[in-house]
Amino acid sequence: MGNPNNLKKKQETVHEIAQRLTRAKGVYLADFKGMTVKQIDELRRTFDKAGIEYKVVKNNLLYFAFKEVYPDDNIDVALRGNTAVAFSYEDSVTPARVIKDFVKKYKLPVPKVAMVEGKMFDGKAVDRLADVPSREELLSSLVGSLQSPISSFVFALSGIISEFVYTVEAVKQKKENA
Repeated sequence: MGNPNNLKKKQETVHEIAQRLTRAKGVYLADFKGMTVKQIDELRRTFDKAGIEYKVVKNNLLYFAFKEVYPDDNIDVALRGNTAVAFSYEDSVTPARVIKDFVKKYKLPVPKVAMVEGKMFDGKAVDRLADVPSREELLSSLVGSLQSPISSFVFALSGIISEFVYTVEAVKQKKENA
């Protein structure tokens, strides 16, 4: 039988990871095998700048945390080999962009699985997820689309009003001259 203190620490770690999984909008698992320490540090710094939490987690602890939060998903397929996890609490696709950039640059890390808004995607989907616009980009695009017709309407209306003012001014000038 194992040490009860170790078991308690592992249970606390599983619960902590499960809380992160619950809070995160995007969770990305990747195999970092073959990356140099310099590359891992660069990846960690890039994630930090983007506001993404990046951790190396033991597969068995990650398995139990995933089963606590997503009991129906088959996560064990992705939990082989070295596993690093990126938790994104603000934007669900930013980690995919960071991973895609690193894969272009170093051919590593190898994406395993992505959980975006509670939906599981395989490692191949990470590349496609990286091309999805962020929520802020979509909202600004929507605002621009909504604003364009309104701006056009205001511009047309101001032209009509200006033309009306010029016409009234011309009539006034004509009457004053007569």
